[in-house]
Amino acid sequence: MIPRHPLRRPDFRFELRPYDLSCLPALHEAALESRKEISPWMAWIHGDYTLQDAEKWTTHCIDAWAAQSEFEFVIYDSQDGLPAGSCGLNNINRKDRVSNLGYWVRTSKSRLNAATQTTLLLKDFGLNVIGLNRLEIVVADGNNTSRRVAEKAGALYEGRQRRRVQVGDKVYDAHMYALI
Repeated sequence: MIPRHPLRRPDFRFELRPYDLSCLPALHEAALESRKEISPWMAWIHGDYTLQDAEKWTTHCIDAWAAQSEFEFVIYDSQDGLPAGSCGLNNINRKDRVSNLGYWVRTSKSRLNAATQTTLLLKDFGLNVIGLNRLEIVVADGNNTSRRVAEKAGALYEGRQRRRVQVGDKVYDAHMYALI
């Protein structure tokens, strides 16, 4: 059983905390602030995204951790204590010990290395705590910001996969990155 605990490094501004219900209002606000930038790449942040949607997701994250099927975190800025986004390891393939690594960062916290620090914290957690062999970062074609994050975090580019990602009704080719 992987315990629920924060992930942090003393040299990082951003830390990760497992989801809990106390983060709801502030995380909902962060998502709304970032809707324009995130919605092309993540279908969950739609035009009517409500606090109830955020609560449903938070409950899912808590339950998934209890089931050890996903490990989702809220990104916090240690300078102001506010949620800076969300991230996690999901779509875990236990047989091959492979997982997807995903993240989003609120608009007002972009360009502060939050996503890169998040990726490095998740890498250590996934490979060393969970015992995974491989973490995949799958980036829809056109999401150049996310590609830069993967590259800054040291993920290896493994190529383009045709028609790999669907966001709403749109299907995209994707770029595969891996941390091993």
